[in-house]
Amino acid sequence: MTEGKIRHMFPGGNTPFGFYSYYGYIIDPEKANRIFILKGGPGTGKSTIMKKIGLKLARHGYDIEFMHCSSDNNSLDGIVIPRLKVAVIDGTAPHVVDPLYPGAIDEIINLGEFWDKEGIIESKEIIFETSRKKKDCFERAYRYLRAAYELMTDTEKILGLALDRGKEIIFIHDLYKKLFGSNTPSGIPGKQRFLFASAITPNGLTNYLDSLCTGHEVIRLYTLNGYNTNNVLKYINDEAVRMGFLTEAYCCPMSPGKIEHIVLPELKKSVITANEYHDISEMNGENVTTYYMDEFLNHDIITDYKSQLDFDRHCTDTLIQKAVESIATAKSYHDKLEKFYIKNMDFNQLTLARENLTDRILAYV
Repeated sequence: MTEGKIRHMFPGGNTPFGFYSYYGYIIDPEKANRIFILKGGPGTGKSTIMKKIGLKLARHGYDIEFMHCSSDNNSLDGIVIPRLKVAVIDGTAPHVVDPLYPGAIDEIINLGEFWDKEGIIESKEIIFETSRKKKDCFERAYRYLRAAYELMTDTEKILGLALDRGKEIIFIHDLYKKLFGSNTPSGIPGKQRFLFASAITPNGLTNYLDSLCTGHEVIRLYTLNGYNTNNVLKYINDEAVRMGFLTEAYCCPMSPGKIEHIVLPELKKSVITANEYHDISEMNGENVTTYYMDEFLNHDIITDYKSQLDFDRHCTDTLIQKAVESIATAKSYHDKLEKFYIKNMDFNQLTLARENLTDRILAYV
């Protein structure tokens, strides 16, 4: 049996505006067979359950989507089995998820049933204190990211002054023809998903672009840091929807309302923004076409603003690194919290719960 493919992405991110959630796009609830929402504290096995179920189903030949946690990219906040139209989602803070159609589509699985409540209550004071320190670290990280965002906005404004809008419009038109050819608008608009391909994590800037573009024809837009490709990608996204295609729009963690990458699964085509912060590897080789977006810039204007751009770049990188350090410290407090729950968990019951959940998912075959 051929093993299923695993795609990796982030449903939420650490941003200048705090934790930003696209959890509503993990799976379309009106098309889903079942959505299982896991509730429970840190260390109650949510990520482990999802990872083991996902890997088992991949070995059975099912393609899987692993939804990673931006606060610990080695952990999962969800899995989706597209063929079965089933998802398992971590529904705890900061990305609280509750059933939209209780019982009909989604249901809560309470992992708190498997812990020793008395043992946790005994540690409540240190749990309070550790949770407060973790919260403080995230708030500090978001302040650093807000400061970096303002500097990145300044860089974007300068590059906007240097941009030849006419050349950009012609490029958008040519890109549209390359992607869609003679396709015409559909009477039924396509579906959209908004997610993150990259995130600011305890391990630094992390991206999963390679797993999203595997087997695709890739259009690679190589940019200077601060160059805004949102105009190009928003147009492509809107036109794809107008023609009835499913679009996956992957947004920027530093500006979560702006699109950085477009994946068109039905066409097996992707348009990605590449810069020093994120890029694809050479995995696709001959399937990648690169366009250098700085060709649309007036470099005399960039030279005039060199000192400002250098300042923005240096300080932005410093602030993002300080945010990463704060998120890493927050993770260390989270790891400490997990220990209080792990030592009070009944893992035999947890294993039975996982096996039961796996059987329920496979029942949708």
